[in-house]
Amino acid sequence: MRLAALTLCVAACGREPVRTCADDLQGVWRGESGERWMILDAHDKLEIYPLFDDAGFGETAPRVIDVERRADSLAGTQHRRYMQRADSCDSRVAVRVTACGDDTLDIVLADSVPPLSFAPCSWPRAAPSRRERWHRE
Repeated sequence: MRLAALTLCVAACGREPVRTCADDLQGVWRGESGERWMILDAHDKLEIYPLFDDAGFGETAPRVIDVERRADSLAGTQHRRYMQRADSCDSRVAVRVTACGDDTLDIVLADSVPPLSFAPCSWPRAAPSRRERWHRE
C-alpha cells in the first residue's frame, strides 16, 4: 500500500526521489528549523536561494549559495552583501554538501557575519560551521 502511494506521488510529481548527490536536486527544501530553500540544479552547478525573510544587519542582501558538482563532491560558497550608504562588503563562506539520500541533504555551512568596518571591509572571526539536514518538499 505504501509503495503504491509513493509510486503515485512520484508519477504525479514528475521527479525521482533523491538517492545520491548525483541526482537532480532541484526543488524546494526545508531545513530543520523550518527555513525553506529553492535549489536550481543545472547538473554541474547548483544555485540555492532562501524562500524566507533573510534580512539581517543593516542593509543586507539575502544569501545566495553557489555550489559546484564535481565527480566526488558538492562544494561552494555562500555569498551575502552588506551595505552602508554607498559602501558594500561581500561576505563569502564555504559550503559543503556531505550526504544526499532518502530525499534529504546534509549540508555544512556557517552564518555570514557583518563586517566590522566598510571601505575597506574588515571582518570579525568567522562564525562556526554547523551541519543542517534539509528535506525535500
